[in-house]
Amino acid sequence: MADREVIIITESVRQSWLRDASSVAAFVALIGIGVVLDSNAMQWTGAVLGFMTIIDRSVRLFRQNRFTIEQARQRLDEIEAESPPAPKSKKARESVRA
Repeated sequence: MADREVIIITESVRQSWLRDASSVAAFVALIGIGVVLDSNAMQWTGAVLGFMTIIDRSVRLFRQNRFTIEQARQRLDEIEAESPPAPKSKKARESVRA
């Protein structure tokens, strides 16, 4: 079976800001609830999740599978040119005969 390749279309600046704001809000909420409830465990949970998210986001920056729409189309054309033609289904063969 051929290797699968994931192509991610780059999000807009607005979408990126909204995603980042929601992440920050989640950390502030977890840590804030921990402060209000005087719960060190809740504060640490928020901090650990925050650090894990920062690490995840930085790792994603170094991956090379983020493309603009034009770059994604070009990459799909390259993949299509590299791959052998797909076998026709039984239905397609029957429609060609008719």
